[in-house]
Order: sequence, then C-alpha cells, then structure tokens
Amino acid sequence: MANIFWNDKKASKQDAKKALMEYIADNWTGGFTVDFHSDDGGEMIRAVLEVNDPSDLLGQEFRSKFDAKWMGWRMIVLKVPIGHVRVFFNK
Repeated sequence: MANIFWNDKKASKQDAKKALMEYIADNWTGGFTVDFHSDDGGEMIRAVLEVNDPSDLLGQEFRSKFDAKWMGWRMIVLKVPIGHVRVFFNK
C-alpha cells in the first residue's frame, strides 16, 4: 500500500532539479545544492543544505515548506556542515 504514494509520474531529473534549486534559493540563505541519490527505497532527489550544526532541527516554518515528494520524486533534506557543498558536491 505504501508504494501507491510514490507511483506518480515523475518530472525529468533536469526539470525537478532546476525547480528545486530555484525554490530553495527563494527560501534558504545558506549554501545548498540539489542532487539525486539512491538507497534501498530507490532513487530520490535530495535538497542538501549547509547548516551550523547538522544535529539541530530545522525550524518548523522551514520544514513545512518541504513535502515528502517533489514533482513526483521522493525528496530528502540532507543537512551538512558549512563548506561541505563546495568541497563534496562541486562537480
């Protein structure tokens, strides 16, 4: 039954990434990037956000801006230390 939630048509990776990058830029002041990643549940889109302390919770107001899906993709918000995006996600 849980798989029904994820069976929507997905936007192309390029369109989903571009839209999420724009959305985050309008809602986040720190460093960030967007990528695709796979785990046991399949492929997902990730919003990678730089924060002072990744163990701290994001504010409820900000968390409410992100659903579990983005343009049909399963979406994860990954918090990383400041500077991490430039070092590990600079392709």
